[in-house]
Amino acid sequence: MAKLCLLANAASSHTEKWAIALSQRGWEVDILSFLPAELPQVKVHLIPRLAGDKVDVLLRQAWVRKKVAEIQPDLIHAHYATSFGLLGALTRRHPLIISAWGSDIFSFPRISFLHQSLLKWILSHADVLCSSSDIMAIEMHRYIGLQQGVEIIPFGVDTTYFSPAPGEHVPPPKSGVTDTPVVFGVAKGLHSVYGLDLLIEAFSQVHERFPQTLLRIAGEGPERRALEGLAEKLGVADCIEWLGRLPNTDVADLYRSVDVVVVPSRQESFGVTAVEGSACARPVIASRVGGLTEVIVEGETGLIVPPESISELGKAMEHLIKDPALRDRMGQKGRAHVLRHYDWQKNVTQMELVYERVLRAHI
Repeated sequence: MAKLCLLANAASSHTEKWAIALSQRGWEVDILSFLPAELPQVKVHLIPRLAGDKVDVLLRQAWVRKKVAEIQPDLIHAHYATSFGLLGALTRRHPLIISAWGSDIFSFPRISFLHQSLLKWILSHADVLCSSSDIMAIEMHRYIGLQQGVEIIPFGVDTTYFSPAPGEHVPPPKSGVTDTPVVFGVAKGLHSVYGLDLLIEAFSQVHERFPQTLLRIAGEGPERRALEGLAEKLGVADCIEWLGRLPNTDVADLYRSVDVVVVPSRQESFGVTAVEGSACARPVIASRVGGLTEVIVEGETGLIVPPESISELGKAMEHLIKDPALRDRMGQKGRAHVLRHYDWQKNVTQMELVYERVLRAHI
């Protein structure tokens, strides 16, 4: 099988999934990463730190070029356009695939005309561009024109792992509120962009009317103290469980432990959290932003609310509290939707087909 060099953050769960899956299918995988990680059957090469932040990307290019020359890969795949994609373009080696991840496309080029010009230059050096969602591909076309295609390959989930618990499905009451606790939950980094402050505000209003509700939040980040303070201020601290950063192997257990997954993001390039929740047969409430509108079938697998709207988020939560049969129906349809469109093994096959096509074109 061909030799693949990934320019990517090896400590990312997404990189880990791609690298391990491809190596299991016979690809020889090397990763050049800014952060260390140990992955089975994958060689991780730590790019030395020279200065810091974005400036370091430019200073590291000589080391990256030398290491790529030693590895002699058949193909390079850079994940995240404005850091690893830049390094990939600077190697001047082909074939080069660049995958956009989100803020590299939605935020970086809006900083200044210089940032926009740099993104255009990076994307122009790729033989193939990849996006995890249609909406991000549309955004990419602002910088590459309509002539160049973009492969849409989602960050799917392992549907054998992200699944309902064996034998858990028991038809719920047709309607009506019971004394059984209704648990909302999400696993996200504690960053402002993910709107967890909106979730806590909405939950506090819902909890006042439905005291049998609970909220579970998994993740760490710079907003932790502020979010805990907000929960204290609103009087719901005792009803929120802070689970910290969970290993990827424990995230499915979290979703199986809740009744509804809530993703109130202010920006989202794809929506893997929503896909994971649906795969576990849980209804999803999410903001009408980015890729979330693609992975949720509104009214069938979940409810979509206006971004930044605490009142509408609260109404959606109350709607699902009152209708356990709807929760069940949406969860079952969500699971079926993920199996059709976001099964991880199918997504890996999609990527392999792109690799094989590119390699044939460069023989």
